[in-house]
Amino acid sequence: MGLHPWVPKRRDSRYVKEKRAAVWYDRPYVPKLIFCVIPAVYWPDVYGLKNVIGKPFALSAMDIRGVEAHTKHDGRKVPATPGLIQFKSAVAAEYEDCCRLEKNSNYQCKYHPGQALEVLDGPFEGFRAEFKKVIKRAHDEYSRLSLCVDIFGRETPIEIDPDRVQEL
Repeated sequence: MGLHPWVPKRRDSRYVKEKRAAVWYDRPYVPKLIFCVIPAVYWPDVYGLKNVIGKPFALSAMDIRGVEAHTKHDGRKVPATPGLIQFKSAVAAEYEDCCRLEKNSNYQCKYHPGQALEVLDGPFEGFRAEFKKVIKRAHDEYSRLSLCVDIFGRETPIEIDPDRVQEL
């Protein structure tokens, strides 16, 4: 029919004993739910699909845009209600963050102790740092780097995500 459905998905991991590592996979954010813009011409065809659990229903403009916080005429305050647009951006941000976690969990260190690095993000952005070691703790989801940053003539140890530094 030429429709372009959107299925909200999330990135998850599961520890596999045999591999002794986490396996990452996609799964539906909201099971059994698909969003799609359906032209009125196709509505009877979509509504008549067989082997589909549930029937499609239309979302209003308020469902898509959401409702901003406002005050009613009698003085009561109505809180903001997020819509589909805000949900879609929140799901995309969460998925992107999980992809970053996956990348960092599979990180193989390419730096050697004593190597000069530049910090790309955070409070030490633009500072020159010296790589010390990779830190992998059992309770952390991924490895972090231990660096020493020279601030006011003193070396200050910091821990940072691997994707927040680059070689000089």
